[in-house]
Amino acid sequence: MQYFKKTLKNIKGLFLVFQENIPLLFLIIAFFSLIFARNFYFNISQHFSYLADSFLHGKFYFLKDVILKIGTDSDMVFYNDKYYWPLGPLPAVILMPAVFIFKFLNLFFYQGYLQFFLILLILLILFNISRKIDFSKLDSLYLASAFLFSSMFLGVALISSSWYFAQVITVFLIFFALWEYFNKKRYFLIGIIFGLVFLTRVTAGLGLLFFILEILLNKKNIKNKIKDIFLLLLPFILIASLLFFYNYLRFNNFLEQGYGLQILYGTGSANRDYGLFNLKHLAGNIYYSIFSMPLPIFMDNLSQVLKFPFIKANPWGMSIFLTSPYLFYLFFLKFKDKISHLLLITIIFIAIPISLYYGIGFMQFGYRYALDFFPFLFLLFIINYRNKYKFLSENLKILIILSSLFNLYLFSTLFSLC
Repeated sequence: MQYFKKTLKNIKGLFLVFQENIPLLFLIIAFFSLIFARNFYFNISQHFSYLADSFLHGKFYFLKDVILKIGTDSDMVFYNDKYYWPLGPLPAVILMPAVFIFKFLNLFFYQGYLQFFLILLILLILFNISRKIDFSKLDSLYLASAFLFSSMFLGVALISSSWYFAQVITVFLIFFALWEYFNKKRYFLIGIIFGLVFLTRVTAGLGLLFFILEILLNKKNIKNKIKDIFLLLLPFILIASLLFFYNYLRFNNFLEQGYGLQILYGTGSANRDYGLFNLKHLAGNIYYSIFSMPLPIFMDNLSQVLKFPFIKANPWGMSIFLTSPYLFYLFFLKFKDKISHLLLITIIFIAIPISLYYGIGFMQFGYRYALDFFPFLFLLFIINYRNKYKFLSENLKILIILSSLFNLYLFSTLFSLC
């Protein structure tokens, strides 16, 4: 009830802030209108909704004819004459009540119905976190908009297919845990949340390291530190262990989630031939996450003559500094406090397995796998920006708006906006 009252109070506060900045008002209205339209009318790759139906039937594999409805077996696992979904099971579990009710009404529950509201909640949580870091209401709303629209998150927000739906849930849960950290700091609840993150995306679940290190390095006595570590790890271990049992029930192997058995075609299959995790994948992931730029648009397939609008998004991914240009500020900030050091360690810890993974992603906006650590990177940015500059400059506000619009254009070159 307390969270509900606080949420209503913050929503009221947001409306008051809108009156102070009309460009931001139009930006948020326009983007959320588009997010609403895209999520409520997107009906492709709804694997988690179908898997939720399977769970309701007591099965861990897709029921009959799902392949025909989805249209492809790409990224699925064919094992013992059944098709499985290798991604973490939590999104399907969350969808079970809605899928049950809609099926009773002879309707289908699309993932985008829930995704839209999760994105709204991310906006509110980010607004609250920024306020806790002592930004003004207007600056906090700009920062929340920066994460949603001026980053690779825009790509997953506008597409509710299963891969992106899982990442929206992951981002929501990570920010929910960080919000709890900046408020009541109940480690048992944070442990539960990160157990759920682990059930969605294992690499993102590694973000629990931030809270472990924070406990170990805080000024509490040893007894209280042991108590907090226990409260944090107990629910995480109990919940995370469910994934290993889930794996065993499907593939008779606690450690096989299905990624090594996925049905892949073309580049994905060729990449995996070099190993699921391998140092050979490091250079490619670094290139697409840091250096990759948009592609040129040529007049024809032979000449090098450019035609309007001259550039389009690279479907293999683009630099996080292109999709989030405000990150360049990081090179001019000083990370002196303990929290910043812990955030840096956590970011690197999560980024290592991602950088060694064969999958780069395709038909994606930006380098979307970075979303596993991007909430921590974004928090690092806003904390240290606040420490140095106190409030957002007008130039940064303009950059956030222009970058959001540029991202929207790039997204449109990959996916239709209608």
